[in-house]
Amino acid sequence: MSVTFTDILFAIVVIFLVISGIVFFMKTQRTKEVRELENRKDEMMTVSIADQLFTLKNMELSGQTKRKYESLVATWQTLTNYQFTEIESTIIIAEQYIDQMKLIKAKNAMNEATDLLESTEIEVNELHDELTKLIDVTESNQVRYESLLERYNTSRKNIMNHSFDYGPAIETLEKNLQYLELNFTRYNELMSEGDYLEAQDMLGKTDSDLSTLEEILEKLPKMYSKITSEYEENLEDIAQGYKRMEESKFKFDDVHVLERVDEIQERLNEAKTHIKNADLAEAQTLMDKSERDINAMYDFLQAEIDAKEAVQGLMHQLTQSLAQIKDDNRYTTIEVDRIAQSYVLHDNQEDRIANITENIQRDQEEFAQLIQEVKEHEAIYTKVLQRLKRIEKRIDEYLTQQQGIIQSLASLSQREKDAKSNLDLFELDLRNMKRRLEKQHLPGLSQSFYDKFYLVTDQIEYMSKELNRVQVDMNEVEALEQDLAENMATLEEMAEEYIDNATLTEYMIQHSNRFRYDIPEMEQAIREAEFLFYEQFRYGEALNVIEKALYRVDREGPTQVRRMYQQEKQHRIY
Repeated sequence: MSVTFTDILFAIVVIFLVISGIVFFMKTQRTKEVRELENRKDEMMTVSIADQLFTLKNMELSGQTKRKYESLVATWQTLTNYQFTEIESTIIIAEQYIDQMKLIKAKNAMNEATDLLESTEIEVNELHDELTKLIDVTESNQVRYESLLERYNTSRKNIMNHSFDYGPAIETLEKNLQYLELNFTRYNELMSEGDYLEAQDMLGKTDSDLSTLEEILEKLPKMYSKITSEYEENLEDIAQGYKRMEESKFKFDDVHVLERVDEIQERLNEAKTHIKNADLAEAQTLMDKSERDINAMYDFLQAEIDAKEAVQGLMHQLTQSLAQIKDDNRYTTIEVDRIAQSYVLHDNQEDRIANITENIQRDQEEFAQLIQEVKEHEAIYTKVLQRLKRIEKRIDEYLTQQQGIIQSLASLSQREKDAKSNLDLFELDLRNMKRRLEKQHLPGLSQSFYDKFYLVTDQIEYMSKELNRVQVDMNEVEALEQDLAENMATLEEMAEEYIDNATLTEYMIQHSNRFRYDIPEMEQAIREAEFLFYEQFRYGEALNVIEKALYRVDREGPTQVRRMYQQEKQHRIY
């Protein structure tokens, strides 16, 4: 299919129309955006800043307010002379680019105009707000002034009507009222001069000073009353109480109570001076320290009173406790001497009881000294109480030590009884073992068995001698008993093993006799087992030889023999 000239021409026309449509649309869009920027600019310029400046100009400003006004005028002039003009110029350039179909440059110019417009709008709004505040400051000042004046009059009335409650601070408070009056006078002067901002600052200062005064008026009577009605009465009470305690023969070591009372009173007087000058923070610091010291003085005196009562009760108790612990110690000493005649003592009981005796004697002497100090009114009761409590604690320790010694001694007799009983059991077990072996009619026993048997016999004799000594050493006896028990257990195992192996060997040979004439190997095994049994007394090896040979001939034979023996043995035990 061939393309004609008409087709090409038609395509060109279509493309041209499409491009023209796109260009027309973009131009229309840019033009619309320019109109929107112009509308925003016009709206921004309608803000009533010029009217506000005119209003302020006619208010005859001065001082700080006038300087603020002039600064705001300069800001407005900068906006109108430069930024508004620059925005307008940028918008015109954008329109020219649109007319020239330079749409990209037009877009860039519009973006620049938008940025300028946004930043300028912020500055215009801020300027408008500041001008509004400046215009409204006279009204806000007046409202605040009236509120402060009402508070001032309330405070003044309070001071005048309750001057007695404020004590020596009344002069300082009246001076504070005068300073506030001067602040109000200065405020009125600034307002009449047209310096409304400076007047606003003066109201802020007045508010702060008035708040301080109100706080003083609230706290000062309470603080002054606390000093005169509480702290000073407490000091008088402490001084009188101290004098009564001195009359009752109390001693206070190096603590000079009346001097401390005078020191606290001087601090309270200093606090009063600070209250008079309305320096409540420093006054409160001194009062807090005085309160801590007063409480400490009360605690100090009360501790001596409480200690006296405790000393009287504890002395009566310790009189009995010392007598009792001394009697207990005498009994313990006698018991140690008695037991030492029959047993060797290894825990140093004699020296320990002698040491306890010396300590009890020392505590009795100290206790007697304390009693004398109390009788002669030379005792500082808190210190006496501490020493008495230490004596009481040591008495408890002596009692614990005595009980430990008595318990260790009491166990010696029982330990001896147990050792003798065990020795009797060892002798009985040895005789029974010997009879059991004799009943087996064994051809002989190994040398190792005889060695162990004679060792056990010697140990039994030695243990018997040790238990029959005048002074029995139970530590040595118990060590010997433990060794004897181990050797006895080993000997029991050896004897039981000999009996089992010997009996089983005899039963195995009896069971094997039915095969000895038919099977030469069995005849040889029986002869070898009998040699080991009768000639060398090696019963375990003899059993091993005959059991293996029987198993080769009769696999169930060894098991049957062993089962029969175990049943017989069990029946014999029961």
